[in-house]
Amino acid sequence: MKNPVKETLRKAARLLGYRISRIHPPESPSEKPPDFVALRERYGEMFRERGIDKAHYGCGPVRFGEGWVNIDRSGGEMPPPQVLIGVDLSGEQPFPSDFFRFSFSEDFLEHLDQAGAIAFLYEAHRTLRPGGVLRLSFPGLRGILRKHYLSNDFESVRAGREGAYVQHVHKHLFCEESLSIVASHIGFSKIEFVEYGKSIHDELRNLEFREGQKQTNIYAELTK
Repeated sequence: MKNPVKETLRKAARLLGYRISRIHPPESPSEKPPDFVALRERYGEMFRERGIDKAHYGCGPVRFGEGWVNIDRSGGEMPPPQVLIGVDLSGEQPFPSDFFRFSFSEDFLEHLDQAGAIAFLYEAHRTLRPGGVLRLSFPGLRGILRKHYLSNDFESVRAGREGAYVQHVHKHLFCEESLSIVASHIGFSKIEFVEYGKSIHDELRNLEFREGQKQTNIYAELTK
């Protein structure tokens, strides 16, 4: 049934020399989500072919060689035996489940907000094989408070924010207790706090590069 009001408006418009037409908004482009099943199969096959069983998360300019996959937001070509893959580590990872023997991250976790950091830890847990170990090095909340928040006046608070967060684009800082709560909830079976460069695992020993941050950083090994 025709709407009499609309018909009256159309007739009036025609008398005035106009035509009323419906305009359909353009469809917003939608990016097809990645096929993680296919990606995980492809990467798993490639890693097995190249003998890769260790993941270096948030590698930045520091790249590990044989046996490691280096992972950062920006990927790229690297000379063998280095492998570099670009991944947004605050989201789902395209790597197979129960795969890596070891994984490592230095001064990366603090650049994620809390939700992103929890997502990263979930995915790092998923991609480790049972008994696999994730080693983390990152500025801890206690060390940052001691270093940057020196008094109770707001000038100190302002300086602390600038030195601890703004200058280095830090978004969230774990302490030992908060990391333990999250890691236990995710399903890590063991949470150990260790020293700079030291580990019972040969593959995780002497990986850190930033010795000057020993007074502020937390060093942890999480076992799946």
